[in-house]
Amino acid sequence: EENHKLYFNPGNGATSQIAENINIKDYNELAIWAKNNAIDLTIVGPEAPLVDGVVDIFKEHGLTVFGPSRAAAQLEGSKVYMKNILKKYNIPTAAFIETTNEKEAHDFIDTMSEPIVVKADGLCAGKGVI
Repeated sequence: EENHKLYFNPGNGATSQIAENINIKDYNELAIWAKNNAIDLTIVGPEAPLVDGVVDIFKEHGLTVFGPSRAAAQLEGSKVYMKNILKKYNIPTAAFIETTNEKEAHDFIDTMSEPIVVKADGLCAGKGVI
């Protein structure tokens, strides 16, 4: 509609064709900006801000925001957390081990049949397979 305005943070060359790009890195400052500019709805896409708790911060400011809380985002943000949730609730998943010990990792791998996937914990932008 004509009376609505769209913003992207941080935005890019393509988004500047359809909206106004802003660049506010601090989530608390961003929430204050959203409140001061009467933003009706914030949709958070990237995983890093979700894991950092941007949704929680926006809600603390009384803003309407779409996205999981920091706690819920850990399901995406930590492979170890996700695997332990699956194990806790008996949800089928591939065998896994959480370790920082190289020998322990090799011993576990020796018990597995191929193919084997080793993943780093944390956000890896889709590149967490080692």
